[in-house]
Amino acid sequence: MEIRINDSGSKDYYGEVLAVMSNYGKLVKNPRQKIRGLHKQAMMLTGIALVFLVVFSILYAMDMSYTLYFYIVIIFAVALVLGIIYNILINRRISQLKNPGADKRLVIENDHVEMSIDGEKTRLLMSEIQYILINNYSIAFLPQNISSKMIAVGVAHKNEILNSINEKNIIIDNSDLY
Repeated sequence: MEIRINDSGSKDYYGEVLAVMSNYGKLVKNPRQKIRGLHKQAMMLTGIALVFLVVFSILYAMDMSYTLYFYIVIIFAVALVLGIIYNILINRRISQLKNPGADKRLVIENDHVEMSIDGEKTRLLMSEIQYILINNYSIAFLPQNISSKMIAVGVAHKNEILNSINEKNIIIDNSDLY
């Protein structure tokens, strides 16, 4: 079965796909878990660093003789800068992944799943797929081998994919966790 993918996906979709890729090891051990997008995690950590930076800056301004506050302010300032850089890198990676004019096709056969983007193909044999994870924004075909490429599509194609897959035991539906 061939599925044409016309949409380029939302920022949340790409953030979730990046989170699945970065949490591959955890997901292979326990696929039944909620995945938060990397962008949300980075924003939360940057916000926490900002709050603590402000709090300790105020404490340091109130008592400049206590130098420990100064060192803590420096640590949280560095954490804030690293959080901002991390957010920029995530946004850059998401913009690289978005390819709105690309011809995308997902082919599901009895023995393999193949994703074709502008002629570049990624193929996973059904025997190489550890899990098919259905998350809030994405459906990810997780390979057994970490060196293989992962295939991900938007959750809008859920019914077509579920109807095409014969091996129902590898499908993990995490959409009810969100």
